[in-house]
Amino acid sequence: MIVKKLSLKNFRNYSKLEINFNDKLNIIIGNNAQGKTNILEAIYYLSITKSFLSVNDKNVMMKDKLFTLVEGVIDTENSKKKLTLTMNELGKKLSINNKEIKKHSEFIGNLKVIIFSPDNLRIIKEGPSNRRKFLNIEISQLYENYINILNEFNIILKQRNEYLKIMKSGKYNIDYFNILNEKFVELSIDIYKYRNKFINMINKYIGEIYLRISNYDGLYLKYITNIMIDEESMIGFNMFDKINKSLDKEILYGSSLIGPQRDDFSFRIDNNDLLLYGSQGQLKMAILALKLAEINVFKEISGEYPVMLLDDLFSELDIDKRKRVINYLDKEIQTIITTTDLNNIDNDIIKNSYIFTIDSGNVIDKKCD
Repeated sequence: MIVKKLSLKNFRNYSKLEINFNDKLNIIIGNNAQGKTNILEAIYYLSITKSFLSVNDKNVMMKDKLFTLVEGVIDTENSKKKLTLTMNELGKKLSINNKEIKKHSEFIGNLKVIIFSPDNLRIIKEGPSNRRKFLNIEISQLYENYINILNEFNIILKQRNEYLKIMKSGKYNIDYFNILNEKFVELSIDIYKYRNKFINMINKYIGEIYLRISNYDGLYLKYITNIMIDEESMIGFNMFDKINKSLDKEILYGSSLIGPQRDDFSFRIDNNDLLLYGSQGQLKMAILALKLAEINVFKEISGEYPVMLLDDLFSELDIDKRKRVINYLDKEIQTIITTTDLNNIDNDIIKNSYIFTIDSGNVIDKKCD
């Protein structure tokens, strides 16, 4: 999967931009606040329909403009697609090959991307909601049906929570509540299975990658749920049993205490939580190992490599680790890297790259050695 061309209008600091990428390695160089990360953010919009930063859509729209446009020409093994996303004060409009797409689930995943940025440390350092968000975004790129299941689950979860508050008064319809529970458990089982499969596939690769790029052994992800999911055939039984035992407490709190909405995962080495025992450097390398492991998972499930976006990677790593990371990337993977200084990058890497120099929202230089 390759991003051949990116076009922007009124996006962040770009009133207009057209950029053609190399199929393999691309380096975007520029001082801070010139627009390097904005290019990666625009590509991410074409994949997920939202920013990878903690901002809403209004933040990426150029001030006093009526609309914002992000468009990309994407090559896959089987086809060429033009993905278009436009935004205005009324919302977003999506299209593929000029045909409007109503459902986001039909748009997401046409361009599969994996991004590494300094902001990714939030996956480890902040609360479980960040880790659930990560799982939902990555799995959604791989399985269109997952988004639909997740959306339906969130509706049922909201209805169930509202009814639990009603039940506190003692006036409720048990038959209606049982119907809610059946649908709640059905959708929960599907989510558990998708997440468990994804984490198990990550664990096939992440330990070896972490060893190769950091010289530390034994990294894996531990999926944390509030029911037993080891045997898929027993998930429903286990969940109903746990719900029944927790019902009084759920009614008291007016909230669903059992289910995938409370999932988490942790980074472990020898069963020790890396957040508690790892150094800052180990945490950064663990996130990077996760992202590199995803490359293999995406290829295994979809049959194609994703596009790799590396935001300010080289400022995070020493020279030896930079080389190890680049050497790990398969030569078939299109990679787009941002940096403030080419001196951060090995000459062998530079020789095989397209280089784009960004200044105040303009591409002022491009070369391929």
